[in-house]
Amino acid sequence: MIVKKIKIFFCLPILLFLTGCWNYNELNTLAITTGMAIDKYKDGYEVSLLIANSKRVEESSKEGEAQTIVYSGKGKTISQAMKDIDLISSKQLYIGHLSVIVISDEVAKEGIVNTLDFLLREPESIKRFYIALARDTKAKSILQVLSPLESFPSQNIYSNIKFSSESHAISASVAYGIFIEELLAKGKETILPSISVKGNEEKGSKSQSLEESTPKAEVKLNTLGLFKDDKLITYADANESRGINLIRNNVDEMIISTYCDGGTAIAKLNNIKTDYKVDKEKVDIDLKGVAYIREINCNNNLNSSKEIDKLEKSFENSLKGLLKKGIAVAKKNKTDIFGFGNALYKKYPHYYKSIENIWNDQVFPNYKYNIKADIKLESKGSIENSLKGALNE
Repeated sequence: MIVKKIKIFFCLPILLFLTGCWNYNELNTLAITTGMAIDKYKDGYEVSLLIANSKRVEESSKEGEAQTIVYSGKGKTISQAMKDIDLISSKQLYIGHLSVIVISDEVAKEGIVNTLDFLLREPESIKRFYIALARDTKAKSILQVLSPLESFPSQNIYSNIKFSSESHAISASVAYGIFIEELLAKGKETILPSISVKGNEEKGSKSQSLEESTPKAEVKLNTLGLFKDDKLITYADANESRGINLIRNNVDEMIISTYCDGGTAIAKLNNIKTDYKVDKEKVDIDLKGVAYIREINCNNNLNSSKEIDKLEKSFENSLKGLLKKGIAVAKKNKTDIFGFGNALYKKYPHYYKSIENIWNDQVFPNYKYNIKADIKLESKGSIENSLKGALNE
């Protein structure tokens, strides 16, 4: 028994040396990819990868050298384009830290299933990165614009999508997994946010731009791209995008304006929630939220409950208008981006199967809608009345 224990004691240290990961790589041998761009190139693709320049990050920032580098490769498929980049990079490409992928609208209009299939099969991909469309510019250009607020352009894009989409309502944060889920769902089409470059793209990609108080170029979130199957069919405008996001429950808070007696009232909406019920003939949409006055230059007396009711009704009508615009652009382009068909499929599966093939093109565009909005004005700000109203008393 004692001999057995002695053997175990000497074997344990040996086992520790035998453990390890079969696919382990030294960190300094990896090219950490944080962003990817996909553009059209002849009969194939141009893939651009934003790679963290670890050598420059470690060196003094006084040198003013870029902390990232963009490598591009071309090929008939995404895999071939990636292999083309391997010929340039001295390190092994690693996409486990990918935070954003930008796809040109030229590629998206042809269909993006083939471009995303690679990432679905890639074991290193974490599938939680955001997807966005490059609008009026190459996807590669989006990755090259430097930001004074973030070390990596990809992190700037990621943060912009995450935080702006929650409060401005014209954009949306769509993660890869959610996009694939909606792409495969019955009776539901998908959307993607778009990104544009404001300013001089070439100058904005140079590190000297960061030394100036006003950047030469900036990445700016744009409106929503609407899909049918896996193809981009159109872009919504700002108000249409707001309506779409409200119905899809993509908005945590937003600023809304309405006309009032002699001017405009601005409110911040919180706790926004939209529910809808679908039957075989119509959809009932019910939106609720809480409003806080942020700015007002009307003659309304905010001490009057009657005036408060009047303001609430005005905000409700403004929201109804946004929802109607969102529904109108979807119906016009015959794409059910709200998932009404999916709700119908779950409630009446046999009925939906009978109209599934004509849902987007014939049934959805002619569906009837009943919209309700209920907004409660919880706060009027630090003063009871508007300054304009007080002056007119």
